[in-house]
Amino acid sequence: MADESLHVPDTSIDFHIVQLFERLEAMRKEPGQKLSRSLQGRINMHTELRSLELWRSITCESLASFFYVFIVCGAAAGAGVGASVSSVLLATALSSGFSMIALTQCFLHISGAHINPAVSIGMLVSRQVSPLRALLYIVAQSGGSIAGAALLY
Repeated sequence: MADESLHVPDTSIDFHIVQLFERLEAMRKEPGQKLSRSLQGRINMHTELRSLELWRSITCESLASFFYVFIVCGAAAGAGVGASVSSVLLATALSSGFSMIALTQCFLHISGAHINPAVSIGMLVSRQVSPLRALLYIVAQSGGSIAGAALLY
């Protein structure tokens, strides 16, 4: 009998994670791949203002901020006036977490789901979004948040 060794692939989760990261790194380094929207060459403001994608993103940011403030403030107000502090905090924390997860899943592919002006400022500082887009996002997020609170109260 010949001495043949049978190679059994490693099925541990670590092996698969390392393989995944190696493939992602190879795709990132491979020339000719389409770059993400944030890494593409900058376009001028006039062209960006006329793009449908910008206005769709701004509308989504406004809606996401509206829904977030409406849900979280509604949970706090719905806990009642005579409710204990711990029940109000629990309701607010759960509604905040679950609504952020849901809104991120809904709006991530459209606008990046910043939802918070602080996130938009952070993305501006790290040069992931243009100054025009960041300014319009902040205005839309502030307007959506004010509308959400106004509708509730």
